[in-house]
Amino acid sequence: MTVHRPPDSRSLPNLIVYEKEYTKHLSALFPISHATLASLSAFAAASPSAIPSSSVSLAQTISTIVDIFSGADDAIQLYNQAVENWHDQLGQLIKLEEDIAAILCDKEILLVPSLSLPALR
Repeated sequence: MTVHRPPDSRSLPNLIVYEKEYTKHLSALFPISHATLASLSAFAAASPSAIPSSSVSLAQTISTIVDIFSGADDAIQLYNQAVENWHDQLGQLIKLEEDIAAILCDKEILLVPSLSLPALR
């Protein structure tokens, strides 16, 4: 059973801060990943192209591994872009919440005096 709590005004800003930190760390991985893929590709190019006892060469095997890692890298970049888009949407949501809070405050300011006027007469 879900416990319903009153809304906490700090929840959304905290989520935005943590998501920003998360995407910063995720983005920091890409230069390292590219350097690693480049090194592995160079190693594959320098590897022997044929091993007499095997039908697959070491160079082909390493090149296949580079392709797999490159595909995983592309998928992680797409995921990172999706998280950044979500982060932007959370920022828009917080602006909407602020607008709604201002409207509710204005409503109270305008409504309370008009309700108390007949009581003063």
